[in-house]
Amino acid sequence: MTPTQKIADSYRAATLKDAWYGPSLAELLAQTSPPLATTPPVPGARSISELLQHLLLWNERVRNTSDTTPLPLWQAEKEWAEPPIPWNNLVARWNQSRDLLEECLRNFPLEDLQKQVPGRSYPYETMLDGIVQHTIWHAGQIAMISSMLRSQSR
Repeated sequence: MTPTQKIADSYRAATLKDAWYGPSLAELLAQTSPPLATTPPVPGARSISELLQHLLLWNERVRNTSDTTPLPLWQAEKEWAEPPIPWNNLVARWNQSRDLLEECLRNFPLEDLQKQVPGRSYPYETMLDGIVQHTIWHAGQIAMISSMLRSQSR
């Protein structure tokens, strides 16, 4: 198995099924209603939909990064200020983006893994591993928020 296949398999597990640590992101989203998705667990905290929209943004950034398109810098004040996408549209866009990114990971040229990411000081391999870790991190937050909101409604 190639390094890119391993990364793609890890991404697939975290986002679709067979995550080693618990429910995948798809399993979490399937249990999330629009009202639950848009409710922050406490005032000032991010909602599930805001986290998913953030994941969507970064999926697209990673997928579109190339020699001619540097990976944009993270700017919290801009990223969290994006207009919200309605929940059902967001989930549909996420699923499409997820599929496209997995395909990109599977087909990423092995010879380019050690090339430096334009605009960064690390190689593509770090960025590709990083998008898997980023997804797992926010999936954990989504699981926690979902649990908090469900316990508040009892």
